[in-house]
Amino acid sequence: MKAGKEKRFDGIRVLNQRTFRKNRGRNLVAVLAILMTTMMFTTLFTLAQSMNKNLIEMTFRQTGYDAQTSFKTIAPEQAERLAAHSEVKELGQSIVLGLAENKQLAGHQTEIRWADESYAKHSFAMPSEGGLPQKRDEIALDTLTLDKLGVEHQLGEKVTLEWRKDLSAPDGEVISSEFTLCGFWEGNASSYSSMAWVSREYADEMTGGNYNQEGQVLGQYMAQVTLHGDSHIEETMNGILADTGMTELEYGVNLAYSPEMGATALQETLPMYLGMILVFIAGYLIIYNIFQISVTADVQFYGKLKTLGSSNRQIRKLIYGQAQRLCIIGIPAGLIAGWGLGMVLVPVLTGMVEGGGSVSANPVIFIGSAVFAGLTVLISCMRPARLASRVSPVEALRMNDADGKIKKKKRHRTGSTSLEAMAWANLGRNKKRTVTVICSLSLGLVLLSCFYAKSASFDMEKYLADLTLSDFELEEVTSEDYIGGYDPKGTTLNSELTEKLESMEGVEALGHQYSHQFIWEMNEDTVQNLKDFYTEDMLKDWSEYDPEGPEQFRKAVDTGEANAVVYGLDGIPLDGITQEKYLMDGEFDGAAFAGGDYVLAVGPANDPGQKLPVLPAPSVGSKITLEGKEYTVMAVVYPLMPVDNGASEVGAPNAMELHFIMPSDTFRSLWPENTLRRLFVNVDDAHLEQTQEWLDEYTENVDSSLPVTSRQTMAEQYEKETRSSAVMGNAISIIIALVGILNFINSMVTAIVSRKREFAMIQSVGMTKRQLCRMLVYEGLYYAGITLIVSYVLSSFAVGVVIRAMVEGGFTTFRFTLLPLLICTPLLLIFAVLIPCCCFRNLEKQSIVERLRME
Repeated sequence: MKAGKEKRFDGIRVLNQRTFRKNRGRNLVAVLAILMTTMMFTTLFTLAQSMNKNLIEMTFRQTGYDAQTSFKTIAPEQAERLAAHSEVKELGQSIVLGLAENKQLAGHQTEIRWADESYAKHSFAMPSEGGLPQKRDEIALDTLTLDKLGVEHQLGEKVTLEWRKDLSAPDGEVISSEFTLCGFWEGNASSYSSMAWVSREYADEMTGGNYNQEGQVLGQYMAQVTLHGDSHIEETMNGILADTGMTELEYGVNLAYSPEMGATALQETLPMYLGMILVFIAGYLIIYNIFQISVTADVQFYGKLKTLGSSNRQIRKLIYGQAQRLCIIGIPAGLIAGWGLGMVLVPVLTGMVEGGGSVSANPVIFIGSAVFAGLTVLISCMRPARLASRVSPVEALRMNDADGKIKKKKRHRTGSTSLEAMAWANLGRNKKRTVTVICSLSLGLVLLSCFYAKSASFDMEKYLADLTLSDFELEEVTSEDYIGGYDPKGTTLNSELTEKLESMEGVEALGHQYSHQFIWEMNEDTVQNLKDFYTEDMLKDWSEYDPEGPEQFRKAVDTGEANAVVYGLDGIPLDGITQEKYLMDGEFDGAAFAGGDYVLAVGPANDPGQKLPVLPAPSVGSKITLEGKEYTVMAVVYPLMPVDNGASEVGAPNAMELHFIMPSDTFRSLWPENTLRRLFVNVDDAHLEQTQEWLDEYTENVDSSLPVTSRQTMAEQYEKETRSSAVMGNAISIIIALVGILNFINSMVTAIVSRKREFAMIQSVGMTKRQLCRMLVYEGLYYAGITLIVSYVLSSFAVGVVIRAMVEGGFTTFRFTLLPLLICTPLLLIFAVLIPCCCFRNLEKQSIVERLRME
């Protein structure tokens, strides 16, 4: 009995091998389909895993470390007790001294610290050349800081840092220390600050061994804890603190390990997983069609096998065996090709072409892709295998390229039948195959139209309007120094620079911004507006992302005092912020405003154009007094970021701020010593590149700390950052469209090959080669025509309804477009003509007699 089973198994295996070798053409198409499906699965898995990895890496860089938890304040002996706990894998320690205040480092936060090797390593600041400081006068820095200081990347170079022990005293003693460079590493622009590592000897000398003094940065003792695992971090840390008797210590969990980070990573990688669903559908359509056509073409062969005694199970096993062999060839090739494509796309999608994004080689990529591809093939084979196993021997001998069912033919009295009618009738012979091909082709075309329409709806002008108002925007270097504060008498935008830039050829428009800050005693109207606007629910939501905000609000309402920030504006920024869409209340009268008796109040950051019952600002028409002079509030404007963004002044108290705008002439008459905070410059298109080159040369050779924002650079940066969705969407659409075309080619080829004898009979009774070729071309054109009709209808609905709803609001302006479909229309029609012609030429290699003798 056992020997009989083994014999039958060997027979099926031999038959499987011979059948596989016989159908080389079909196998090639099937392998290509499986390869492409696997390739797309692998590419999408690679992109998803790599983007997740890069997102976590970026979060590590932004938070400044990759350990699971950190202590901002801890005693040295407490750190040692934690390090001795069995659950702690590694503990790093650091002592903070202060911030480097060299003029060259303005706008570039550089923290002066001592750190042990573990802390430096987990802070991405371990020297790649040299090592950490051991002697008192040694220092280790990153290359970004060295570049700003003008120090060469060579060990032994002299470095001078200026810093203050007491950061709370703006006029405190400045210490100037000279060091010898003992180590350096590649700086990372995404890190919130750079580290300047000094020796423990120097740190102890500066702190005097006094750590964690209240209100002082000098001597702050910090630690980072690396655990053995990433799960249940808070539970593990609470247990460690309980075991060591230090439950009073406060720690922070790295943002990269938070649930919010997991949600963000899922949101970023969701398009890849949705793409996998589309790839599965496309792969299923073609692989199912290949096996369906194969079963139809070989149905008489399966009928003979059943006549010879083969069981339904053996027939299914034969078809699954064919699929298994195809998978053995197609899946490994697809895995290699997909991962290679992922290596190319990851840097593009992460916006780091020059530096290169980190490409994940997680085994999950290959295992998951192989499983998904195998399941796609298996599901695609199930129905064809079931049909082949259920067909009876008698029916199998009578079946042809129709739907696989025996139908009673009705007699019709007809005259001559046109070639077009014959071609149309041929499409109906196998309706399932026709529908499958049309669905496969239409899916790619509709998706391509949708992705293109979504990308085309983005409005760069709307996006840039909230970020910059001019072609070039220059800032005082301390304008966004949120730690040291803004210096209203800075020298970055000196008269020499501004005069040279304003007199350059091609300058079309200019704008200036000045700034002044002081304590303002609010009037009763303003206090009441604040109370009415900030409800308890709003304060509760506010406290979740800014705990100090609600406290500052309550203090301002109780005392009637707030920080007033007054901006002096003219030209570009004033024209920008007084546009109709940015007026939250009131109207702007340029002539009256220029007189100097009016000010504009800046409102909340709600959507422009949104009408609110009350605004947290002085009411329009009310009188306010700013440093002894009375003004009338002309209007309340939206806080446009290029105008209203920036740090508070040096020494300003930590309190709620209310912002006001007045003409720059009025401002300068009141505060003549205040220098420019921002300079806005518009240049004609012919001189944009020339102006950019001049600014690049200035920042390279004269003042490397000058912050310059370029509209063109920001547009390029956005396109670089959002390239992922565009590239991925178009790539998926094109691949699916190619799969559809491959499906169409396979269907036409198989349909023609399976009807060789039928065509020979038609030719034997008088149909010419030209007529037969034309009939096949008509079939192809019918396929293309129906596909295009379906694609245009579905694309019009998807773009006009779905995409319109998706892009509503934000930085978009909906534009109805079917451009990809218009481009693909002639290409599809060309394919519809060329493929049948090529198939017919191959068919004609056999004579009519040879084809008539075929079984």
